Amino acid sequence: MAGKKAAEKEFNVDEALDRLEEINKKLSEKGIALNESLELYKEGTVLAAKCQEHLEGVEKTLQIING
Repeated sequence: MAGKKAAEKEFNVDEALDRLEEINKKLSEKGIALNESLELYKEGTVLAAKCQEHLEGVEKTLQIING
């Protein structure tokens, strides 16, 4: 359980959003191989889910702070 908490603290939403932007650009390129596009898509969906989870946590924290 401690390892999971450490991994969550290491997650950087800004870096993840930057990577998602890179993935989007690569997927928009012509001539990208099917296997590469599939791997990029998988990576993007995982990152998007992590970002969503992180932002939901931030929202809950703000709701608690604001009472």
